Amino acid sequence: MKTRELKTIHSEPGQAWEMVWNELGHAGITKEYAGPVDGDIRWGENAAVAIERLQESKLPASDVNNIGLLLQAALHGAEVFWSPAGLAVGSPKSELVRP
Repeated sequence: MKTRELKTIHSEPGQAWEMVWNELGHAGITKEYAGPVDGDIRWGENAAVAIERLQESKLPASDVNNIGLLLQAALHGAEVFWSPAGLAVGSPKSELVRP
């Protein structure tokens, strides 16, 4: 992200929340979409409710930016963790996954 974009995100909560939605989009969670669904859990709906309540709390843009960075780390970290190379037999991660 460019320095100018970061300055804008730090000063404007609306753009920071868009960054949060963009990060969630990497997991298939988008605005006004209830999915992905796992049993009775609608992850998109849960995210929308959580974001709505966080927006009502009027967090500073820098805090919203930190939420976005946390999501980014979690989502991309999970992609790396669960990659086929990471689950190869004999790797420490393969011990965490039981068929």
